[in-house]
Amino acid sequence: RAWLGSFLGWDSVISVVVMAAPKITLTYFNIEAAAEKVRLALVMTGTPFEDKRINFDEWGALKPTTPYGQLPLMTVTNADGSTKTFAQSVAMMRWVARKFDATNTLYPAEPDIMLEIEEVIGLSDDLQKAWQPALYMGMGRHTSYGHPAEWSEKAEVVKKLREGFLQESLPKFMEFFTKKLQATGAFFCGDKPT
Repeated sequence: RAWLGSFLGWDSVISVVVMAAPKITLTYFNIEAAAEKVRLALVMTGTPFEDKRINFDEWGALKPTTPYGQLPLMTVTNADGSTKTFAQSVAMMRWVARKFDATNTLYPAEPDIMLEIEEVIGLSDDLQKAWQPALYMGMGRHTSYGHPAEWSEKAEVVKKLREGFLQESLPKFMEFFTKKLQATGAFFCGDKPT
């Protein structure tokens, strides 16, 4: 194959493609959560990356340097040394799948298949939104939901929110996801991961 590549002039093209692969650093806390979908996309596409996990003590100094004051954060360093920093995990996941998936199955360009994938991503986002108040209020972010810092009913309200999620929202979403899986027999959008 080497002589054929030389004959066709592909050696320089192959070198450029290999050299052009960016260095990717994904920064997040030492938990799965929002960064896990990005990590999975990187692993599934065989894309090398630095999985930079920080502790919560480091977050205070890093937060003001991020685009939106949140993690995960993806830094892409190109072969020419230029860098670009991205936020928003779903955008990162889509970018990785579109840019590095040689099989074009994780996030295909075909509009009808992409619509199915986007529907499941939206459904997943809806599940996350249903759970967030119970999670964040329990983590001490109750002031973000209009409650005073000193709030004696916090534990009772968080318990009620979590019980309501387990009784109502979670079964509803699991039914939606189950129907998707039953329809394909494998994954949410067909016979391969998307």
